[in-house]
Formats: sequence, structure tokens, C-alpha cells
Amino acid sequence: MKEALCLKSLLAAPAKEDGFASFREEAEVRARTLKLPGPKHESWRLTDLAYLYGQTFQAAEGAGELPDIAAQVIPEAHRIVFVDGRFSSKLSDLPEIDNVKVSPLGLEDAGLHEHFGQSMQDEVFAQLNARNFEDCAFIRVTGEVKQPIHVLHVSTKREFPVALYARCLVVLEEQARATLIEAYAGEGHCFDNAMTEVVLQAQAGLRHVRVQREGDQAVHVGNTVVALERGSNYDATMLALGGRLSRHYLEVSHHGEGAEARLEGLTLVDGRQIADVHTRIDHFVPNCQTVQRQKCIAGGSSTAVFSGNIVVHERASGTDTKQESRNLLLSGKAKIDAQPQLEILNDDVSCRHGATVGQLDSEELFYLKSRGLSFDAARKLLIYAFAAEIVDRIPVRTLVESLRESMFGRLS
Repeated sequence: MKEALCLKSLLAAPAKEDGFASFREEAEVRARTLKLPGPKHESWRLTDLAYLYGQTFQAAEGAGELPDIAAQVIPEAHRIVFVDGRFSSKLSDLPEIDNVKVSPLGLEDAGLHEHFGQSMQDEVFAQLNARNFEDCAFIRVTGEVKQPIHVLHVSTKREFPVALYARCLVVLEEQARATLIEAYAGEGHCFDNAMTEVVLQAQAGLRHVRVQREGDQAVHVGNTVVALERGSNYDATMLALGGRLSRHYLEVSHHGEGAEARLEGLTLVDGRQIADVHTRIDHFVPNCQTVQRQKCIAGGSSTAVFSGNIVVHERASGTDTKQESRNLLLSGKAKIDAQPQLEILNDDVSCRHGATVGQLDSEELFYLKSRGLSFDAARKLLIYAFAAEIVDRIPVRTLVESLRESMFGRLS
């Protein structure tokens, strides 16, 4: 009954009337035929959704007060900001340069519509987003863009829990190059249902950094779908650091020969946080490569889940994949479920995977303490060193420094 009541509340607000009316109507029909996930749904069985289903979220009507985003600003990046799901021109710094167009809903490039909403039609949260989204970041890149593009979603504090629907569409044309930073922040008590679609045409390359560090009352459900054409390169770092309950599903499809994907992720949870990362990488064509590394750090009574599935289809000869899951438990009450998976339907491939779960090394702690560090300082240093392999590879130094400070603050 809680599921039905929750779904009903999420469809209660009138759908926005705009050029996507028929798209929204179709999404509502599909959402009503799909069930919200529960323990019997295989891909959700390890994630306790009681915190989500125990609440009723309302539409975030009207604009809230402009938040202070100083802590989230990346000076070297072009910035498009959405507050409670709506574009904020006052906080944005849109680029006026060749090779890139960044715009909100209403000012979007109509040529991108053919790529819009073409995936995940059997996923209920994706359909809820399609029905309810208020705004969208539309990004088209036609050449090389040296400055990062920062898409920032901020939630504000309100008197009641609100449902927010962030959306982003990114298309890189042939041989285009760009860095995208997608960030979710704020202290609002919200259900943030996010959808990002990425299309990389032939020989295009995208460095994608996704950072979720919302407040401790937030529920975050994000879906990212990536399509790779011939010779394209997708290099992603996905960080799940905030929220009471978070779930991110990443789907990458190799549609063109020679495409490459490098996927790195870090989950850091403490207290009663629950964070779930699911990935699916499909190799449909020959001679493509995927390298995936996921790390989870869990303390307190928290739960971290990683389920990664790499599927090599019958025609995908010459596929080369490597999948690694490394996990660090900081508490006897914390829990980490790691499930790296390979599904191989072609014999002419090279595929490897593995998973480890461990604790901080007592000898390393002793060594650092013998050099004058306190136990807390030594512990914090070792935890960050474990995470730094993921964080320090982000190519934006301002963001790395901000994440380092944020993580050290939480580890204390």
C-alpha cells in the first residue's frame, strides 16, 4: 500500500504544459503500468527503501530563495544552475564561445530532440522524471571545449518534503571533446529524481564527473544512460557522498567499434546512510574496451551496495574488459554488498573481474602512530588514501580540493 500511495502522490501534480506534452503523457501511462521497486525486484532487493516509502513528497511549487552556492562554485568552469529543479539565470554563467551551446528548457537546441527520452522506458523512476521534469540542461558540443561545463543542481530547505526532477541531455558531435561536471548539493528535505542522457558520436570524447553530496534528509535516485559510437571515449568518475538514501544506475552501451569506456566510482557512507550503485555495460559490437573500478567505504550502521554487470553480446568479438570492486569496512555494524558480474556470449574476448572487502590495516595504523600521528589522524589519512585513487584523478583541481575538504570533514 505504501508503494501505491507514494506513486499516487508523485503523479498528483498537474504535468507541465509545454512542447513535450505528448512525451509527458506517454511517460505517465508507462509509470502507472510499472510498479515501484521493492524487495521482490531483483535489482533493488539489497536496498531498504523504507525511508523513501515512509514519506509523502509534494511538488516544489514556486521558486525558493536563492541559495549561497559559493562552496560549489568551480571558478574555471562554465556554469548552469538549477534551484529546486528550475533554471536560475542569476546563479548561472553560461558560455558564449564557439563549439558549445548550453541552455535550459525553452531555449534549447531543437536539433537535440531526437536524442531526448529514448531510453529506460521500463524503469519507473525514469518515467516519473519524464512526466514531471520542470527544466533541463541541454548541452551540444561541436568541437573542443577546454573549460569544464558545470551543471549544478541545488535543493533548498522548505517546510515540507518536496519532489525534484533534475534532467540533462548531452550530445557530443563527431570528434568533439569536453569535460562535464554534474553536481547535486543542498540541504533540502527532498526526493531528487535525476535523469542524464549522454550521446557520444564518432571519435568524440567526454570526461564526466558526477558528484552527489546532498543533505542528510535527501533521497536521491539517479539514472545515467550513455551511448557510444565508433571510436568514442567515455571517461567517468561517479561519487556518492551524501543523502540519507541514494541510488545511481549507470548504463553504458557500445554501439560503434573501437569505443572505450573507463568507469570509476566512490561511495562513502556513515551513520544510517544507504547508497546503492548499479551499472550495466553492454558490448554490442566488436573491438571495444571497458575498464571499471568501484570503491566503497562504509562506517557506522550504513549500507553500501555495488552491482556491476558487463554483458558481451554474441557479435562483440575482440572485447576487452576489466572490472574491479574494492571495499573498506570501518565498523562492525556497517555492511557492503559487492556483486561484480560478467555475462559473456562470445568466446573471442578478454574479460576479468574481482572483488575484495577489508578493514584498515592495523600495522599501517601502528606505523603512522609511531611517527607521531594520533589514532584519529592516522585513521583519517588511511581512509583518504584509499579514496584518493578515485578522487585525485579528477582533472579539475578546485573540485578535488573541495572534495578533499568535504571528505576530511565527514571522516572526523
